[in-house]
Amino acid sequence: MSAIKHQNVLVLGATGSTGTWVVDGLLESKKYHIIAGVRPSSLSKPAVSKLRERGVEIRSADVSMDDITKLQAAFQGVDTVIVTLIFTEIDTQPKLADAAKLAGVRRFITDDWGTACVPGVMKLYDKKFQIREYVKSIGLGYTFIDVGYWMSLLVPVERREHSEYPDVDFIPSNSYAIFGSGDVRTAAIARSDIGKFVAEIINDERTLNRYVFCWGDEKSQNEIWEIARKVEAELGKEMDIGPKRVVEKAEIEEKSKSADPITALGHEYMNSFFIRGDNTVENAKKPEYGSALDARELYPHLKVLSLEEFTRQLYSNLY
Repeated sequence: MSAIKHQNVLVLGATGSTGTWVVDGLLESKKYHIIAGVRPSSLSKPAVSKLRERGVEIRSADVSMDDITKLQAAFQGVDTVIVTLIFTEIDTQPKLADAAKLAGVRRFITDDWGTACVPGVMKLYDKKFQIREYVKSIGLGYTFIDVGYWMSLLVPVERREHSEYPDVDFIPSNSYAIFGSGDVRTAAIARSDIGKFVAEIINDERTLNRYVFCWGDEKSQNEIWEIARKVEAELGKEMDIGPKRVVEKAEIEEKSKSADPITALGHEYMNSFFIRGDNTVENAKKPEYGSALDARELYPHLKVLSLEEFTRQLYSNLY
């Protein structure tokens, strides 16, 4: 592996669901000077103060309101920009990419962090695909990173309040449903492992201008339920968990057309994972999916959680 010199790395969305783990991994690697791009209105927030205390440099950067000139100034001296914004802000990325290009940024990590797919299946993926094509078209160095589905959204929990998103019905962890046959495997990751991969990827010339797929395990819904029962028994817990119903393909397709954007988005995901079977390592490597490099093949020394290890950790902490 060809390593890159000490880098200045700027993370947008550093206190969010993915950005937090990315920053953790970068800090733990001790390889980088880390900068968080933060909106002016958030500069005094406790989460940002904690980043300062950990040695993260804070720069003002408002992805929605700042023009290219202001963003270019925020990106000065930065080698790698990593975008980890909420999905409703991904449309800001062409502007961010333009600013990064003008500032001389060497590598731009787009706001992907999702599952293996092809165009025409999920509207959100289609937007991300268009942004990838734009980044390529302006000649900006890039790495596209997907991570499969979060294990925390797959492993069933006994009570909804234990779920990260208790009010969202379609999430497998709290829906108690089997989508489709239950036998289709999907790639998954513990979010705590995302930053470990990122710290390796951005220091590796092999990943420049490539798509990289990160993952920790690959299991079907039926296998996940078996793991849940096994771990429950091992821990001596008496948990009331088990699939309550089957959601057939027709219902998933119908709800994918819902007027509610979250319901539609969620069921497009379920269709992709559990009906079509898009989200596998084998698929990610195919040309039509982007010819991904397998992060676990690139970095076999990294220890990442299996789904069973994650489940044991989760249940030990919850119950």
